[in-house]
Amino acid sequence: MSLEVRDIAGAPVVIGGGIAGLMTALHLAPEPVVLLTNAPLGTGACSELAQGGLAASLGGDDGPDFHLCDTIAAGDGLCDETTVRRVVRAAPEAIRTIQRFGVDFDQHPDRALRLGLEAAHSRRRIVHAAGDATGRELVRVLIAAVRRTASITTIEN
Repeated sequence: MSLEVRDIAGAPVVIGGGIAGLMTALHLAPEPVVLLTNAPLGTGACSELAQGGLAASLGGDDGPDFHLCDTIAAGDGLCDETTVRRVVRAAPEAIRTIQRFGVDFDQHPDRALRLGLEAAHSRRRIVHAAGDATGRELVRVLIAAVRRTASITTIEN
C-alpha cells in the first residue's frame, strides 16, 4: 500500500522497531501512530539479541524497596536514586502490561512465574521468556500486537 502524507499527517512518529519502539507505539494506540523502521520489523533491532531477563519485584518476599537497595548497591555510586526508585516501582506493572500483549514468561507447572535469582539481586525477581531468548520472544509477540492494531501504521525499510 502506498501512503500519502494526508494518511499520517499529525500522527506521532515512533522511530525504531525494537522493544522500546514497539511498546511506545502500542502505548499510544488507539490514537493514530506511525512506526518507522530502517529494516523489516523483526530484523536489525538489538532487542532481539537480548538473552537476559527482566527484573521486577514480583515475589511474595520481595518489594520495590528491596529492588531499589540491590540496584543502588550494584550501581556502586553511578545510579540516580530518584530514577531507580521510579523504574523499580513501575517494573511489576510493566511486566503485567507485556503479558497482556501476549508474552508468556517462563512459568512453573502451576502457572506461577518462574523468578530467577541473578547477579546482585538478593531476591528472585528475574523473568525470562523462552529461556534465554527473552529479547527475541518479546520482539516477536510485540510485532504481532503492532500488526493487529489498526491505528498503528508501520513504514518499514
